[in-house]
Amino acid sequence: MRFRDHIKTTKGGSPFHSLAPLKAAMTLSDPEKLVRYVRSLPGFEVYETIDGNYDHIGATVADAILQANNKYSTHVKPRVNRILAQYPEARSTSFVLRLLKVIPATELLDWRGEDRAERFRQVLELFAAEGIEVETDLRAWLAKEENLPKLRSIKGIGPKTIDYFKILVGVSTSAIDRHLLNFLGLAGIAPCGYLDAQTIINAAADILSIDRAYFDHSIWQFMSKRAASQTGECHGYVG
Repeated sequence: MRFRDHIKTTKGGSPFHSLAPLKAAMTLSDPEKLVRYVRSLPGFEVYETIDGNYDHIGATVADAILQANNKYSTHVKPRVNRILAQYPEARSTSFVLRLLKVIPATELLDWRGEDRAERFRQVLELFAAEGIEVETDLRAWLAKEENLPKLRSIKGIGPKTIDYFKILVGVSTSAIDRHLLNFLGLAGIAPCGYLDAQTIINAAADILSIDRAYFDHSIWQFMSKRAASQTGECHGYVG
């Protein structure tokens, strides 16, 4: 699905007619500016499928832990698919923890770095302590704001990873990374911080009647393709 502006013409062709949309643009809210920008992009495609909803705690935690600063298609997705295929029983937290007594986390993840493996284990231990066995438990737990600092206390986990966990278990929201921040910059929007950026993107998704997680993924895909086609271009935000 693609967005295009519907341009209306007026009689007379006076150059002063161009002042009306300019004046209107000056009064737009940030979400409205973002909607206007999206609709101006002929190549913006809305994706209506995303990864996640694995019904498999092992795959969900692996996806969330490995995704940061790694190329998803080559470094994350193949490993998540491998876990789903080789360890189909690892749907519950308790099963994955039992598995980790037999094989190291680095082997389970097919990952050399000890830091991600340790983070994987710590998240699972937290889930066990919190009574989170399956994805439905995790979704309910993530919905309670007082639980989130417990997850953030694990080194390497910030607000973006927490929101990414939410997306993986079916919550309609966005997880702000450099691609989404750069996209806001292209739209002429300078958010005050993570929460402000997320509020703007989620509100724009609501105006467009697009699931917030789908909108997040659609922006991410657009910016990824843009970066690939314009190698070496530098944007105003750093992830």
